[in-house]
Amino acid sequence: MLRAMIVDDEELSVKWLKKILSESGDVEICQAFFSPLEAYEYVKTNKIDIAFLDISMPEINGISLSSLLLDLDATIDVVFVTAHDNYAIQAFEVSALDYLMKPVTAQRLAKTLDKVRRNNRSGTAGSSMEALRWDQDQAPDTELSLKEILTEQETRILRLIAKGLSNKEIADRLHITGETVKSHIKNVYRKLGINNRVQALQRAEQLKIR
Repeated sequence: MLRAMIVDDEELSVKWLKKILSESGDVEICQAFFSPLEAYEYVKTNKIDIAFLDISMPEINGISLSSLLLDLDATIDVVFVTAHDNYAIQAFEVSALDYLMKPVTAQRLAKTLDKVRRNNRSGTAGSSMEALRWDQDQAPDTELSLKEILTEQETRILRLIAKGLSNKEIADRLHITGETVKSHIKNVYRKLGINNRVQALQRAEQLKIR
């Protein structure tokens, strides 16, 4: 039985995640906290296997909390649960096991729990990029030349996304409008078989775009 903790300042999100975790059959929800600092104090004296953390929270954000938790116990599997995909680079840096977009579905959560089980069996954490990889059957062949997939401008934009720039920063850098950036990003997503910025970062890593 996996011992889980939820930290999120949104009550509805906590209730929903508790529900689908309970229905998974092999997860014990030890505690749910609205306060990151209370969660930190709890982990000082209690063993957990997995921490589901919102990122945008008062007091300290989920990224900072994950570092504190891992300092207490490096074996904790951290899963970020957020409505925003622009924290992905930071999530990679703290070696999160997974990165879930709200609203979380039972099917997507099941994949995360499979990763936790595999991780516990092997006793070693995989790389962040491997842990956060999306379903490969949705993506085009990585052996294809990038020039055959994206235009020069689309490649430029993917490179800037990989560097962590926001849409506004990309628009300013390329001297184009925000709407034009959105249009290019939509085309990049469609051509690469992806759906959000997290997957764009992963795809850029696969294509060795820097």
